[in-house]
Amino acid sequence: MSGFMDILQIGGGIVLAAGYIPQIRRILATRSAHDLSLTMWLSVLVGLSLMEVYAAHLFVSAGTIAVLITNSISMAFSICMVALILTYGPRPSLRVLRPLTARRQTSLPAGVVAEVPEAA
Repeated sequence: MSGFMDILQIGGGIVLAAGYIPQIRRILATRSAHDLSLTMWLSVLVGLSLMEVYAAHLFVSAGTIAVLITNSISMAFSICMVALILTYGPRPSLRVLRPLTARRQTSLPAGVVAEVPEAA
């Protein structure tokens, strides 16, 4: 029965890992990752790293390699996603804000008098 469960684990892991491929292809084709959240992908990567430690423990203690294989594949794709977001994602803005006193004031053309509405 253990062999069947390993097959299910590997099959499920492959299906989940394959879900990364369309996103990676789209980023590479458009050279843009502006709409993706780096925070989300970093949290996925941290979670997969913790699961990888557990999978390594299972491999050493029980000889179960299926979880280690599928987690390693998912982790590799997550590292790729984080690298692509860092490469093609939004850059921090380096705009220099003008002080309030330096704002341009609009003035009326010469000869035009501004009318101030009367208070009721």
